[in-house]
Order: sequence, then structure tokens, then C-alpha cells
Amino acid sequence: MTDPLARRGLYRLIYASRAADPAAIDETLRAVVASSIQNNRIDDITGFLAAGEGRFLQVLEGPGQTVAQAYERIGADPRHDEIVLIADGPAERRLFSDWNMGQRRLAAEDASALSEVGLEHFTPAGLDEERAIRLLSLLGARHLR
Repeated sequence: MTDPLARRGLYRLIYASRAADPAAIDETLRAVVASSIQNNRIDDITGFLAAGEGRFLQVLEGPGQTVAQAYERIGADPRHDEIVLIADGPAERRLFSDWNMGQRRLAAEDASALSEVGLEHFTPAGLDEERAIRLLSLLGARHLR
């Protein structure tokens, strides 16, 4: 993560990971979201989690220190494997302020969102920050429907 002084204000972190047990991704998604909502309310963290094809893409936004602590918990969580940090740093405003932790389980209708960021399959670890935010924003808009 970046400079500890930068963690004092609003902070955004985006990571991708692989589910340790891809066959249980639906169960894992439910459990992760349930615990995230509870923890994130306490920690003033908002964000969005996308899951599909045995993989996760998540953005966390909030006070820098609590985002850093949440990411450390994720790194120690045995449900996540192959964690890749896509972006982290100060943020001017929250992009996902509507949810303590919104989520979307990718489905066939999400192929157009994947295509828009240059993906044929949900392989988020190769995304850069701009494309990751775009994909999460597109999926977040679908979550609201």
C-alpha cells in the first residue's frame, strides 16, 4: 500500500482474487458480503464486490487506515487465493457510496459489461484501475435494477 500518511483521508483500494474453492463461490459470496456489511458499517467503508467464474473483483473506499486493515483481513482470509492489488491510493470522493458492500454474481447478461472493458471472461486480475472501476460501475448499475 502507499504512503501511511495518505491513509488518513479517503482511500480507495481495488483488488482481484481467486476463490480458494471455486465450486462454492455462491456460498462464499454470501458469507463474504454478510460479514463485510457488518464490518464496513462499523469502519465507514463502502464498496462493491463482483464474483464469477471462480474469481472476485472488489473495491473498498473509506478512511485509509480502516481500508488497509480490511485488506489485511482479506489477505489472511482462506476463502481468497491469488490476491492481486490492482490499485490503491487517496480518493477525492466515494464512487460506491450507496453500499456498505454491494455485490453482483456475474451472469450471462453481464457479457456486454465484460466486453466493454476488453474481457471475454471474468479475469479481473489483469485489469488496470480505470477498467476495474468501469467494470465495477457497470455491474453496480445492474445491481440497482
